[in-house]
Amino acid sequence: MGYRLIMVLIASFALAGTAFAQAYGTKGYAPGAWHPDELPPEVSKPSSKPYDPHDLSGVWSVPTYAYEMHTFTSKPDPTVPDLGKQSPIVPPMTDYGKAKLEANKPGYGHRAVPNGTGNNPLSICDPLGYPYALWAANLRPIEFIQVPGKILMHLQYHDVLRTIWTDGRQLPKNPDPAWYGYSVGHWEGDTFVIDSTGYDDRTWLDHFGDPHSDQMRLQERWHRAGPDTLELTMTLTDPKIYKEPWVSDKMIFVRRNVALFEEICAPSEEGRFNQGFSYPDPGKPKQ
Repeated sequence: MGYRLIMVLIASFALAGTAFAQAYGTKGYAPGAWHPDELPPEVSKPSSKPYDPHDLSGVWSVPTYAYEMHTFTSKPDPTVPDLGKQSPIVPPMTDYGKAKLEANKPGYGHRAVPNGTGNNPLSICDPLGYPYALWAANLRPIEFIQVPGKILMHLQYHDVLRTIWTDGRQLPKNPDPAWYGYSVGHWEGDTFVIDSTGYDDRTWLDHFGDPHSDQMRLQERWHRAGPDTLELTMTLTDPKIYKEPWVSDKMIFVRRNVALFEEICAPSEEGRFNQGFSYPDPGKPKQ
């Protein structure tokens, strides 16, 4: 993603949630990508065909009202400056989990540190892992591509392609840690269930810096509730970090008749963003 595009997106984000939603949530495109008017009708226009609840294929994004959700469960926090007005509702942590949390220095939310002093993997374009990649995507669209034996989940933000195997294999018993873990899926009625494990514990769960360990297991339950509605709930189990499972709020995705565009995290451009457009030093008054 070019520097000019970053400036356009950040300006939209800073002006208002409505403007930001228009760039990502409503239209699903930004400068440099295909405009909906330039796409074939079968892509740009809603389909009138009956939908198959076992068909997740297509492009989806969260609607405007949900754009502040950046973790499994959160609540409004008026003490947080600017656009990060949320605080996570986290299950009780183990001592190891608390120490790991303290080592993470986010630039956003209620634990934000001054610019340049944090260690968010996003700020240096390290792989985000999952589900952090889903929260960081915010209103950017995602796409499901169904092929024999697997479903591919394409996240526009950072251009991530995640594989969910549906060929009957089980999760690996002793996997090498992977940024996006290892995932298998199956249908339970009209709900597509994804079980994942083998995550590299250098990744965060969200932009608040909430941690996980190499013992983390994640279950996602995707349900197509209508032709243009997709619902997601998740349950994280990680006894090394959390004393009880962390069950997410429900996320609602809506169908977008758009094309995904390239949005790659480039370290040189992310550095410019961090210098001028990240959250301000929480210890300094606004100018």
